[in-house]
Amino acid sequence: MVKVIVVGGGIAGLTAGYTLQKDGFDVEVLERNDVAGGRMRSERHGDFVVDRGAQFIASSYRNMKALVDELGLKPQVRRLKTGRGATLRDGKFVSGNYAGYKAIFRAKDLSLQSKLRLPRIILELRRNKHLLDFYAIEKAAPLDDASAYDWALGRFGREVLDYLIEPPFASTFTVLPENLSRAFVLATIDYMFGGFRLSSFDGGNGLLTLTLASKLRVRTSAEVSRISQSAEGAAVTLANGETLNADAVVVATPGNHVARLCDALRDGERRFFEGVRYASSIICFVMTSDLEADPGIYGLGIGRKENVRLYGMAMENPKEGAVPPGKTMFNCAISEAFAADLMHKSDDEIASAALDELGKLPLKGLDKTEKVVVHRWPELVPQFYHGYIRSLADFKTRGDRSDRLFFAGDYLVGPYTEAALTSGLRAAADVKERLRSGATTIAV
Repeated sequence: MVKVIVVGGGIAGLTAGYTLQKDGFDVEVLERNDVAGGRMRSERHGDFVVDRGAQFIASSYRNMKALVDELGLKPQVRRLKTGRGATLRDGKFVSGNYAGYKAIFRAKDLSLQSKLRLPRIILELRRNKHLLDFYAIEKAAPLDDASAYDWALGRFGREVLDYLIEPPFASTFTVLPENLSRAFVLATIDYMFGGFRLSSFDGGNGLLTLTLASKLRVRTSAEVSRISQSAEGAAVTLANGETLNADAVVVATPGNHVARLCDALRDGERRFFEGVRYASSIICFVMTSDLEADPGIYGLGIGRKENVRLYGMAMENPKEGAVPPGKTMFNCAISEAFAADLMHKSDDEIASAALDELGKLPLKGLDKTEKVVVHRWPELVPQFYHGYIRSLADFKTRGDRSDRLFFAGDYLVGPYTEAALTSGLRAAADVKERLRSGATTIAV
């Protein structure tokens, strides 16, 4: 039986491992933390349930839907009580709905002058429809010619940049438009115009990774220091000096760790991985004993013009089973620059800073805060910056590639949970094709 080691027990690695095991491979998953799940983990704090990373699942996530159905988890998927979003403008919440052309023209947070410029977006979407694929962002490489900041400012003006582009993208991906490609923004807008509903797992989105991990041989607290390959196979060296041998390794760590861990990458592969960047942030969950604190929305985007050092805020109350009756939980993402200043502060100092920023919003009940849970994320989501999508396209069509190393992670598809899961499926298919087709020297 062919042995495959999966390094990384997040949704990408667990999906790859589960798929390979179903196909008859001997799989072992190594996870550096004491619990598998990566950025799709949930944890309980009293009667509150905190989703550490992935906050929702969308009805359009076809690969996740198929996996959920296969695992028998569909009854635990619950639609959010509201998916309504808003933008902060002049210190007030302005309801936002951008899931279609008509919705944008009805938007209350844009002037008529800005709305009259928006047909240019529609024209770009229609003209480039064949390049915009949620599951294959590399197709948009010909559009990867400017940052979202330069593109939006030049084409649509300051108001559109400040209130239509920056707040929703920064709050969703914790990345400023300067660090996003216009190709990524166009592909995302095209996807959003297709429409979707937001859901979550009752009791926390970590249910999916927890279920996958229960079906695999997962070794936690296994810090990997080196991954090597040869004509005979691959080897993984742990931080404690132990070496594990396998026929192949699926590397499902954050992409910016790959070049450090893998000592035998091809030159083109190494150049690609050295260019993978992640946005960092601190996520704070603020739990209050006052239901009146709930403003009746799910997500809030906050632009820099509002002088609030948060990219955005989400309400956890719309999730089934996340918040006990009569209480409220806020989920706020601290801006990257402010997070860098706070990253090494104590949890109490970070909590105090987060409450100060939330206090700038028209919210009630913050004086009845029971607890603040702090999660530091040095690598929260990959940045699909100007130039990255062209680099990704080159990587995916490379001729000279590692024979025993395979790669999975959201940085290969998009900064979404569905993208990470999809990358795991593709890595498993790649292993199966190459190892069983004779592309390597392994005989099965």
